[in-house]
Amino acid sequence: MNKPYLFIIIGIFIFASLLYTTGIKWGLPSEETKSFYIQDANISQEYVKHSWEISKENLPEKLPRSVFNAIRSFHPDEQNILKSISTMSPERFDFNPHFFEYPSSQIYLVAVTLKVLSIPGFIKIEPDISYYFKHPDEMAKMYLAGRYITLLMAICGLILFYKVALVLCGRYGAAFATACLGFCPLYSINSHYMTVDIPMVFWIIVSLFFIVMFVKRRKFFYIAFSAFTLGIATGTKYPAGILIFLLPFVYYRTYEKSPGRFIKNMLILFVLFLVGFLITTPYCIIAFNEFKRDILYQTGSRGVGASGLYQYINCFINFFAAFWVGSWLLVFLFILSIYFLARRRLLEDRIILTGLILCLVPLFTAGGFKYARYYLLVLPFLCLSAGSVFNDFFQIENKRAKIFASSLCILILVAVLIKSVAYSKVMACKDVRILAAEYISNEIPQDKKLVFTKDPWIFEVPPVNPLRYAVVSEKDLETAPSGSFLIIGELQYFLTYGSRVKEMQNKIDFCQKKGFVLKKIFENEPHFGQLYFDCDWTLHDMIYAHPKILLFYKP
Repeated sequence: MNKPYLFIIIGIFIFASLLYTTGIKWGLPSEETKSFYIQDANISQEYVKHSWEISKENLPEKLPRSVFNAIRSFHPDEQNILKSISTMSPERFDFNPHFFEYPSSQIYLVAVTLKVLSIPGFIKIEPDISYYFKHPDEMAKMYLAGRYITLLMAICGLILFYKVALVLCGRYGAAFATACLGFCPLYSINSHYMTVDIPMVFWIIVSLFFIVMFVKRRKFFYIAFSAFTLGIATGTKYPAGILIFLLPFVYYRTYEKSPGRFIKNMLILFVLFLVGFLITTPYCIIAFNEFKRDILYQTGSRGVGASGLYQYINCFINFFAAFWVGSWLLVFLFILSIYFLARRRLLEDRIILTGLILCLVPLFTAGGFKYARYYLLVLPFLCLSAGSVFNDFFQIENKRAKIFASSLCILILVAVLIKSVAYSKVMACKDVRILAAEYISNEIPQDKKLVFTKDPWIFEVPPVNPLRYAVVSEKDLETAPSGSFLIIGELQYFLTYGSRVKEMQNKIDFCQKKGFVLKKIFENEPHFGQLYFDCDWTLHDMIYAHPKILLFYKP
């Protein structure tokens, strides 16, 4: 490995690490956020404790989300992990998370980390939930610990991915594929959250690493480790399980053609896969009814079970849309690389394409829309395909053509990096919810009424004093008193994908018909210089860090 190449690889890892650490404290509970609630003055400790117990019973319809605003982060799913941990009773050897909308691997990993960090006093574990209402910074440390786990897995996954790409894509392709994954906004943004998406990708990459080791050395225990780690990946997020079907393909193409031994070894791999899953999610058997309840909810809410040809066709449209906002210009390179790989017959290319096709299956069965993060499952294989084609550009004999093709790929990569930098910057700045809360606190007199159209969840709207607001349904907005202020968060109505501008204008027109006048729009869009991103057409989870807040006034 020559020095320039080594510097490029090290530079990719360092720059990616900076992307993931910048803005890592975005949206955490704090004393500043708490100050907007004046929580101690109006919510008793008994009410908080009782509410927390209700929240553990998986009955969200019985409890307003706003009750826990002061200790929530601005990400809608992060609290699920901490709440699941709180339901366990280790002293009674009860480790049931009572939550199976995703598996338990990451829940247990965060739980162990928090316990270890509590021993030297880095964080404080307190069974009384009201303690964290008084000390939200202590709750923030827990979120931050979970986020650093995600960050570490993102970086380690990137390093292992480079090792995988070296085998499947060649030297130059490995560098390019690694940069594609590391700089992709979809990967970079989700590396900031205490969620299961990046950890799932990490374990998939670990499994791929053992697959390529098996291809190189033809030793069965490598593919056995691949099956086991793929079970852990599935124990982190269910869709990863589809890749179990990649193992028979790789094994048959590289190792064993005897039908008898093939079937026997496939059974061994499947057992190892189940062991990996059950070790990380044992209560799917022990508490089967709870597991079944959440699985049925997830499959139902995600639309699993195709309803017709339209759903399949629509998935292709959604695929392009998700990667347009999630990876920007890389989507064109991904499509081009898939075309080239499909024309070739090399084993390495077939492994990439087979993995890609398999990962599309869960997306097709669920209609493939709403969240960009769903497509993280496919991203490693897309980056490998791009890396493989990029490596071919260096084999072109025509020097001008080689320089042109390589330069175009690098320019696309730089453009993608700029978008990731823009998102990391906006996450490092003061969040728009806090900007809106400061304005409301400083500029709107205390005697004025604040109106929401639904329970004011911190994910959707700015933090405000509960004594000042009323919740009024949209159909009854005409009854809001004159002189009141209406607060609407973009995330309250922008629920899937589409044009933010169009949806916001529709909401403004609706409120104006109800007698309200638009007073101010709070916004902080991701940008790099004069280049702005995702200001109009985008997907729901791409605007978590930069939703618009609308403030109306009724004369």
